[in-house]
Amino acid sequence: MTDPDFDKLRFEVLELHKQEIEAHLNKNVDFFVHNISENYLSVSRGAIRKPSKDEIRSQFSNYLNNTTFVEYRDLQAPIIEFSDDGSVAWSIVRVKVTGIRTMNDGTERELDFVCAWITLYRRQNDKWIRVGEVSSFK
Repeated sequence: MTDPDFDKLRFEVLELHKQEIEAHLNKNVDFFVHNISENYLSVSRGAIRKPSKDEIRSQFSNYLNNTTFVEYRDLQAPIIEFSDDGSVAWSIVRVKVTGIRTMNDGTERELDFVCAWITLYRRQNDKWIRVGEVSSFK
């Protein structure tokens, strides 16, 4: 067994993070359900959830289709680490988000927040699969 090429793996995980930012800006709902584990877990706002792909698609569709982003950017370089064998990775990121969100009643609400999250990935068939995320909003 050869040692993992951590530089290559780090590049791949960093690219996934960049694609996630682009998916927000380009309203690409499909990004958030591709390469996601069937056992995906979400930890946020004091709750642990196991949303289905349909729930995730619906949540992001509603959010992205009703939001105009002015800013969605990293506040610091993502921290990316790996298990010793390179089969598990995690990224820790912190972003600044501003924009306008149209609510269900038609009113508009200004968005201005900082969010940090950890994404856990598992390597499967030479691809990264999202296993879970833990997020915090400020």
